[in-house]
Amino acid sequence: MSSAKWRVALLIFNGAWASTVYGSLELFHSVNLRQPKDKQFHCELVSANSQPIQLYGGQTIQSDAVIGDEPYDLIMLAHYWGDFQDLIEQYPTIPPWLVQQHASGARIAGVNSGIFWAAQAGLLDGGRATTYWRHLREFELRYPKVQWQANQASVEHSRIYSSNGQNASMDLSLHLVEKFCGASIAAGLARDISFDSRRTYDLNLINIAGFRQHRDIGIHRAQDWLDEHFTQSIELQHLANQIGMSKRTFIRRFQKATGELPSRYLQRLRIEAAKHRLGNTQDSIKTIGMGVGYRDISSFSKVFKSLADVTPREYRQRLRPSGVKHIDNDV
Repeated sequence: MSSAKWRVALLIFNGAWASTVYGSLELFHSVNLRQPKDKQFHCELVSANSQPIQLYGGQTIQSDAVIGDEPYDLIMLAHYWGDFQDLIEQYPTIPPWLVQQHASGARIAGVNSGIFWAAQAGLLDGGRATTYWRHLREFELRYPKVQWQANQASVEHSRIYSSNGQNASMDLSLHLVEKFCGASIAAGLARDISFDSRRTYDLNLINIAGFRQHRDIGIHRAQDWLDEHFTQSIELQHLANQIGMSKRTFIRRFQKATGELPSRYLQRLRIEAAKHRLGNTQDSIKTIGMGVGYRDISSFSKVFKSLADVTPREYRQRLRPSGVKHIDNDV
């Protein structure tokens, strides 16, 4: 038995993309190399049976283990290209295995189209996920009980993670490193491997996914709208009217469903977007604050510290290598 803290299964099957298998494997290996005396991850290539696996690029590989009762802390589901119905028929034991592992506490991460396995297992029914754009329509038709988030880079629902592109899959893996090992290790690793960490998206639903764990459809609609328009000046009365509620009813139902007032939820959306920009752009703190919806820097800094426990400047400094300075003349 390995002495590593966390056991990771990288599920492989015919048609899996090697880059999404080995990319994650090498990322976790890099974490181990940073702390050789305190190994974090024990990774295994796992398949449904002992037969050789032919990857998308034509290479044939053999798994390290076959699925069974062995528990894992994290299961990575590789991106694939092909007929998913054919995969289901080839590997009927994978979905029930995922159900068993998830019930035992495992986190499950589907890289792009790999999330289909979790949907097939029923683990996303009533929940949210994203996927590669080419597969989105197929997934919507096949799994109508899942709320597919086409415009989100990464989404989490009940310990199940999904991503919708090559850059997003790397971000997803880094996020999982943070979950298991902490922000400091994840930030250091990101600096080492990301020669261009800028992204075209700002908001990552992973950090606010807990506020979606309810069944109020009207409030889900309101949250969908806020997710898309959080940088704008928002009147709660206008939002309440859009979903057919009085302002008083809207506030009451929103707080009952999410545990937060709508105004506080909006602040969380803005601060999560600001965190991303602080870590991935050279924009000034004032520019970032105004860009996520705040009219002045003092309000932005006050809200940021109330939710992140540090100021925007301190948060950015945590993500910068020692000795690297960033000039913010406006704070």
